[in-house]
Amino acid sequence: MKYIYPVLLLFSAFAYLSPVVANDQFAKDIEIAREIYLKATDGNKRAVRRAIKTIHRLERKYKNHPLVLAYKGGALSLRGVNIGKRPLDRMRETEQGLNVLDRALRKLRSHKGHYLEAVEARLVAAYVFINLPNSYFHRLKEGNHLVEQLLAHPRFADMPSELQAAIYFAAATSADKHKNQAQLKHYLQLTLKTDPDGKSSEEARALLKRVEP
Repeated sequence: MKYIYPVLLLFSAFAYLSPVVANDQFAKDIEIAREIYLKATDGNKRAVRRAIKTIHRLERKYKNHPLVLAYKGGALSLRGVNIGKRPLDRMRETEQGLNVLDRALRKLRSHKGHYLEAVEARLVAAYVFINLPNSYFHRLKEGNHLVEQLLAHPRFADMPSELQAAIYFAAATSADKHKNQAQLKHYLQLTLKTDPDGKSSEEARALLKRVEP
């Protein structure tokens, strides 16, 4: 099994968050963790181990912060990236990560930080849930629900265009998994319209070539 993370898309969507959310140490720390995590999403074992180690240190510093937990859960789930090798171990490792993601989402109910931190945490979880093989982990429905929440966010229009485009692309990815070609095309077009020069649009154009006659 391979994750289908559009890494550059996620990085371009989240890279702006540090100066927007807060000019403090947490913002700097999460930016480092974010970059290391994104480098690990291709499943490289060394990169995954580095991501887990880095985020474990961050968790000790910011205990129970939902955004840190989201990246921890995502990093742990990456250990199960090759489900065909030692499938029982890989499923157990991925489930451990999913449990942490579930905890991060529960913590968001009482989160008092900047709203973009909650958006980022939900988007990290959504990409994990959507890209996992649904036949093994049954998280596609939950990932789709997270995307719907993000699309309906009361401050969606206030979000930077890069982040809006990343959410639209997540919706397109979910539609692709559901084999809904009409929605896939719709959200890809919204991605292009929202951030035409961004990394998300590069991904959207590539997918549109596949779905358009």
